[in-house]
Amino acid sequence: MKKSSLLLVAALIGLASAVSAQNTIYSYAIGNWRNGPTVEISPLFRTTEMFTTPQLIAWVRQQWPKEFTDTTDIDVQRFATVEEGTESRTVLQAKYGRRNLAVHPIEAAAMPSTPDKPAALPPKKVLK
Repeated sequence: MKKSSLLLVAALIGLASAVSAQNTIYSYAIGNWRNGPTVEISPLFRTTEMFTTPQLIAWVRQQWPKEFTDTTDIDVQRFATVEEGTESRTVLQAKYGRRNLAVHPIEAAAMPSTPDKPAALPPKKVLK
């Protein structure tokens, strides 16, 4: 009896920690951010803490292939709220404008969202 109760409590704790670790966050990607020629800024999108930076970069490149496939530098910014992300994106556009770099902010009618679970990344190629 005690054993089954202990197992049930352990399972509930494990489930609760797994669910709570996947908070919703907001992100956007920046391509060609070092020296251009055109800085690409994705729309703000909804994701979770489950996604790693390489997984988000792969998702962004799949969502906006024209803008992000050939980018030399790409990074992802993360935010707790939509307001923080929107403000950061606006300030970043202005900063690149002051550096006289062309900026292409990609707009979306509705906020894009990543899938519930990240896709597996392809294995890294080993140089011989």
